[in-house]
Amino acid sequence: MNKRKLTPNIPQYWEMLYEQGKDDWDLGKATPALLDFFKHPNCPKDGDVLVPGAGRGWDAEAWAKRGHDVIAIDFCSSAFDFLEKLSDKMNNLKALNTDMFLLNPSDKNIPGKKFDIIYDYFSFNSIHPGRRDEYIEMLLRMIKNNGLVIGFFCPLNDERYGDNPPYSISREELEVRFNGIFNIENKIVPENSATDRVGDRTGIEEIWLLRKII
Repeated sequence: MNKRKLTPNIPQYWEMLYEQGKDDWDLGKATPALLDFFKHPNCPKDGDVLVPGAGRGWDAEAWAKRGHDVIAIDFCSSAFDFLEKLSDKMNNLKALNTDMFLLNPSDKNIPGKKFDIIYDYFSFNSIHPGRRDEYIEMLLRMIKNNGLVIGFFCPLNDERYGDNPPYSISREELEVRFNGIFNIENKIVPENSATDRVGDRTGIEEIWLLRKII
């Protein structure tokens, strides 16, 4: 009998990648392009931050060190265990072991909570493409009116990553999916792109600033 193929919809898929050392999205430190973005004039100086698909939490920790109150989400135990250890050291960083698609402001862990900022590092590109609309619905549930989604989208128009996440997406599809729901305020090309298993991300990643339309 063939084994059932794991999909990125379940935590076991991500556990497998961590166990096999295929977690190349994890740089072992905060994303350099994020630290550069903190200096950008369009980066919010304050506001509560939600980080879905936070992984081991390096970027969530960076937001917290910057002074923001941060809630970081991951449903993979290997990542969450590390994330939780980071959060134990910081009063303004909270870790939740849950499926980001189930996030709701009425959740007992975040009662009545919506966020000024949602920070997406590869989450949109890593979920199964068939769930992209669900993901946007989650963003709309969890962001405040006039809140800002900061999306690190990669790979853009690049099929070298194959049939595994992160899945390639086109700028045109992003425009279609977000237009009318969010105002696309800016598209920033990082000057300090990282390198992963495919190679240098320069030219295939952008930071999009998406302002929720009231």
